[in-house]
Amino acid sequence: MKKTVLTLLCLMSLTSVMAQNALEMISQRAITKGFVLLRQDYVLMNEEDEPVNLKEGETCNGSGYTCAVRVGVADFLLNRDFAKPWSAEKALTKNDTTHYAINYTGYRDLKSTEFEEIDANPETADNPVENHLYQIDKSEIEGFEIDGCYGKKRGFAVWLVSEKAFGPKAEPGKLSIDIKPMNITTRENNQIYDITQQPAGNVLGGAFLVPSIQGMGKIVFRVNGVFEKVGGVWKLISLGTDEPDDEDQ
Repeated sequence: MKKTVLTLLCLMSLTSVMAQNALEMISQRAITKGFVLLRQDYVLMNEEDEPVNLKEGETCNGSGYTCAVRVGVADFLLNRDFAKPWSAEKALTKNDTTHYAINYTGYRDLKSTEFEEIDANPETADNPVENHLYQIDKSEIEGFEIDGCYGKKRGFAVWLVSEKAFGPKAEPGKLSIDIKPMNITTRENNQIYDITQQPAGNVLGGAFLVPSIQGMGKIVFRVNGVFEKVGGVWKLISLGTDEPDDEDQ
């Protein structure tokens, strides 16, 4: 048996702590580069599309932050916070004569401190899971493959974490990833699932990665879903709607 095949089998059978430590040895190359922080600035607008409640010198009322996962050739996969980055906003009063608008979108990876601006509109983005997941073609490098099959899944929950608390007026700090083994059984007609272990820390989001062997012992990580907060609890929004083939089972 190839060495990498044996490594993968060991990862999936060891205790949680041992599996996490073993996976960390390959995570920097295979996983870390696939996760970025997305920032969206928003403003409260009146019926004439003019900003309201902006203080002198301010360009926005607040900012929303979420985890974006690189998938395919040049795409980002995001949860529904991308469509409403103001969802955590409590300070502004919105009524029938006002509405929110996004006036800046940018991203940075785990090693960067500066955001790179991109043009991204939730209204024109692809929607692989309606009202939950969004996909935009703004990544500059290739990302993970998509695992679109349901069934018994043995993989890893990968969380994007900030070293400090964040919010509409507080930018996240230094970024890191937290990797936890995760097993789940998904089904054809359901895409929202409870998870057995909630993440700790200042979590921005994450994704469920399923490893597989391709070619001569090459480990490939595929995205089976993205995590989304529902009622204050993280849940898995799975992309698995296709019947698994023999390899997937």
